[in-house]
Amino acid sequence: MIMTAHRTQIKTRFSRHHRPRAVVSSVVCTGTARIVYNAASGMLKGSVVDSCDNNFAVNGVLHQPFSIDEPSTSLADFFITDGDDGSQFSVLNIPVEWLPIVNVVTKATHYHLRISHATIRFETKELLIGNRADLEIAQHLGAIVEREAGERPSVHLGPMTIKIVASQRTEPGFRRESLCENHSVPIVEQSEDFLV
Repeated sequence: MIMTAHRTQIKTRFSRHHRPRAVVSSVVCTGTARIVYNAASGMLKGSVVDSCDNNFAVNGVLHQPFSIDEPSTSLADFFITDGDDGSQFSVLNIPVEWLPIVNVVTKATHYHLRISHATIRFETKELLIGNRADLEIAQHLGAIVEREAGERPSVHLGPMTIKIVASQRTEPGFRRESLCENHSVPIVEQSEDFLV
């Protein structure tokens, strides 16, 4: 008995089979915000809670700490954290305004915070100082706000709107075609597995 061995040559090529996919995540929130400004670090810290009790932590870092001797508008980088799933978003170079408001009783000048941007909007409607600020921090911002020694923080209370849409491009899957020497029909292997 004579056995004959046949060898079949296989050529394999790889090609992308569709456009890159995108993972889209977003934050759309309108609610009441409580923001504390730390003059020593130049940071804004607080949170916003919407009508459905969704909570977002808001952290802002001013490029230059606020000073009454400097212009009333500066830029800040904001970092938003979703309280439910921990998703984090950053928005850079947001204009922050400090508006001087004179108290009609004490004649003291206080500065209200205003952020007017397509992604973040906020305006101080009530400035809480002294014991009222301490109470607000204890009830709503205790885990967020770190106090400096001897500092009496003030709380900016007002409406905030956040609209952020972020997309992350992912590479498309690969399609592998194997052509056999004696067959005209290609064998197609396709996978969407991220581990491939």
